[in-house]
Amino acid sequence: MSDRVSVTVNTSPSSPPTAGPVSGRYFIVGQTQKGSTTPPVVRSMREYIAEYGTRAVGSAMYDAAELAFRSGVAELVVTRAVGPTPVRASADLESGDIVVTAKDFGAFGNVFTAAYVSATKTLTVVTDVGTEVYTGTTIAALLADAAVSTTVTVTSTNGALPSSDVSAVTFTAGADDFGNVVWATTLATITPDYGPGAIATPGVAHGTSGAALCSHASSNDRLALLTAAAGTNLSSAVSAAATAAGYTGSTHAAFVWPHVIVPDGTAAGRTVDPTAFAAGLRARAHAVGIGESALAEQYARQVVDVTPEIATTSANWSTANAARISVVRTVAGVTRLYSWQTLASANRNLRPAQYRDMVNALAYGGSVILESYVGKPGTAVTYSAAAGELDGFLSGYAAYLQSRNAAGVQVDPGWVVSVSGGADPADNRISADVSVRFAESVEFVDFTIAVGDATAVI
Repeated sequence: MSDRVSVTVNTSPSSPPTAGPVSGRYFIVGQTQKGSTTPPVVRSMREYIAEYGTRAVGSAMYDAAELAFRSGVAELVVTRAVGPTPVRASADLESGDIVVTAKDFGAFGNVFTAAYVSATKTLTVVTDVGTEVYTGTTIAALLADAAVSTTVTVTSTNGALPSSDVSAVTFTAGADDFGNVVWATTLATITPDYGPGAIATPGVAHGTSGAALCSHASSNDRLALLTAAAGTNLSSAVSAAATAAGYTGSTHAAFVWPHVIVPDGTAAGRTVDPTAFAAGLRARAHAVGIGESALAEQYARQVVDVTPEIATTSANWSTANAARISVVRTVAGVTRLYSWQTLASANRNLRPAQYRDMVNALAYGGSVILESYVGKPGTAVTYSAAAGELDGFLSGYAAYLQSRNAAGVQVDPGWVVSVSGGADPADNRISADVSVRFAESVEFVDFTIAVGDATAVI
């Protein structure tokens, strides 16, 4: 080593685990015990439980989150679905002197209690996460002290403290109105800013939310994961997939079947929505590369103790595959995602779900690049810089793009980028046109063995 080079080695704590790619996100929408209706990104079951509660309410969402993390999802975007008239549980102390209301909608708050001790001017609230105590010699002081609570809101109708002790009052009336959820409205809260990914409504069959899911996925460049109810047999699944294929935007949807069984300490195990398993395998594949979504089948080898609710024979798989169903199947002792396709085809070279994932990722990535040019001068230098960034972005997909013609001669990189100021400079816009040519993916294998005797010419 040269004397001019100094090397210093320091030790430091390990960096936190990196998040998976945005394209590998799993969006789940449904009933939870509590939580915000504004979707946060959740990266562990600890975070999920802290925000959305336990399995007591919304078991399908809880189980899907747990299986998704176990199967490979790094980032979960959770949206709590509530109906148009949800109610926060509340307790009234002394006819409005003190009113304590849960911050979140839902029946989970109906077990909270609130009590008041006049001698100490103390309000005690017991919630699902513990006991909170607030004190104030005046109602204003008490309300100010309670303002720090993250679980309840304390108000006063009468503007005065209770004149005597109030024993524990149980909260009432909390409800999430889940039975009246308007799925299109709820899904609309998951804006395009959250990026591409796979979206599902665990525990809700396609007949209830499927049309809204397909429309949302088509409008937001995502992949909708649909399924039938637990226990649905093959013929009913084929019929369900045919119905779902008629939804607007079904080119952006995969139908996953059957449900899966995971261990839970009982002999029967726990039946879980299969979209969580598919999303986990998809996320693992995307961590390798967006074009590798076809590898979702192989990543099942790393997820143990997951079995399909209904076993699928080769003949039954052929029937399901022909119906454009993405099948969860055990092959050679490994439970795999043994198909990966959308309900309606959009490209003949790639597996449909692989194609959809790649197009969605290209749309999102290109949009992020172009967004960074807002406010810059509309000059040839700016357009050239934008084209260069887009070109570099597309180079990451080179392995999945076809650059040669039928004769094997390279005609381009597999993509062409053009950036300009549009038809009219007064439009104040940057216009980018990107053309890509996908290479064929391998889905089926023909393997022929010719056997000769010892004297045969091979």
